[in-house]
Amino acid sequence: MTEILKDKTHVKKIFTIAIPIIIQQLSHQMQVWVDRAMLGHINPEFFSAVGNSLVPYFAVVSTIVAICSGTTILIAQSIGAKDFTLSRRYAECSFIGNGIFPLIAFFFFFFCSKWLFILMGVQSPVLEYATSYIKITSYNLLIIGIIATCTSILQGIGLTRIIMVTGVITNVLNILFDWIFIYGKFGFPAMNIEGAALATVISNFVAVPFFLIYVIKRKKIPFKIKIRNIFKFNFSLYKCIFKMGLPSGGEYALWSLGNLFIVSFLNRIDIMAAGIYTLLFSIKGLSVILYAGFAHAGLTLAGQKTGENEHKQAMNIVFKCLSFALIVCTAVTVIFCLFPKVILGLFTLDASLVNFASPFLLFLTLIMFPQAVNIVIGYGIRGTGDTRWMFYSQIFGTVLVIVLSYILIFIFNLGLWGVFITSLADESIRGIINTLRFRKGRQFFFLRPFEANKVKTE
Repeated sequence: MTEILKDKTHVKKIFTIAIPIIIQQLSHQMQVWVDRAMLGHINPEFFSAVGNSLVPYFAVVSTIVAICSGTTILIAQSIGAKDFTLSRRYAECSFIGNGIFPLIAFFFFFFCSKWLFILMGVQSPVLEYATSYIKITSYNLLIIGIIATCTSILQGIGLTRIIMVTGVITNVLNILFDWIFIYGKFGFPAMNIEGAALATVISNFVAVPFFLIYVIKRKKIPFKIKIRNIFKFNFSLYKCIFKMGLPSGGEYALWSLGNLFIVSFLNRIDIMAAGIYTLLFSIKGLSVILYAGFAHAGLTLAGQKTGENEHKQAMNIVFKCLSFALIVCTAVTVIFCLFPKVILGLFTLDASLVNFASPFLLFLTLIMFPQAVNIVIGYGIRGTGDTRWMFYSQIFGTVLVIVLSYILIFIFNLGLWGVFITSLADESIRGIINTLRFRKGRQFFFLRPFEANKVKTE
């Protein structure tokens, strides 16, 4: 009876953390879809330009957020161990530490993006559109460190509702500003692709004060962040966070590197091939969004249980999260199989493009399930404090993606099919390896227990 009650309690905690994140990310994805649909209906070249721009941009943003996961993990473990003083100190030093890399990334995108796109094989006029779009979008990097830190603190605690509320408000504003700036409403000039970028920047800047006020002033936070301590940057303490988060950042950077190679391969085939590829994976991202909240819940609760020295419960929670994720994938698969052309028709009016992309969308349903295993189990592994393993497995994955996609695209002349076959192979192999690691090699996960990560708080 006690185990049943514990299971119900864990399920409630999982959904309390997961649902707000799912809603927030779903609203963000809808904003991205609306953004690309508006531009795609004006000019297909805008569509391809945004697709090429988002690959390196999201690569950097994902790396930044992944590094910030070190904050989430250590705060979760500290809370699990009831060490709120250490939790507070991790939170305080994260604001400046997590803002260093985004600042460097801003200068890179603002001054060097054109050369990056040339290396990716982007050609005129898409090259000029992509460069203009990314230069404006790069201003988001000036605040992404603050937003990612606040989000990481809240996820480590398990308070995700404010992330949902702020995210929904931001994304609704983004859609509104898209309509105003892209088409030129209320006296503003029609800015097309530059208007879409400007809308994203303005709406994201609105989110900053909401997050800061909540994290610093909200009574539900189990520790009181001291503003003066934020500016007294504790480098030695932040090294623990960076050391924990860096492998995750490297993992996302490697994954993104593989994507950059794929986009560059596709740009050699057809100017629209990269746009179709990014569109299809953006649509597939819907399934990830609908279960990503469960992955985040697995990370937070696995971290807290690790802090409590409850390793078996940590693993049970992660597999419970995985079962919910697979249910979501099944539902999305049914929808994609029933309405592939309807879904694609939301993003383009070109009937030939819809017919061409439909088989690929159906094939993507096969990739969803091993990818779900990879993501949820991976988050669980990170939550226990073992962030290096996922980095090592991604090294293998990136090499596989680059080599196999090149062979299938250029030697076997499979084109886009080569990319999707490669993705299925990558996710399936790593999904199996990571699950075996989690189940059979679990005794190795806790070689670096919470106590080993603690820093004296005196």
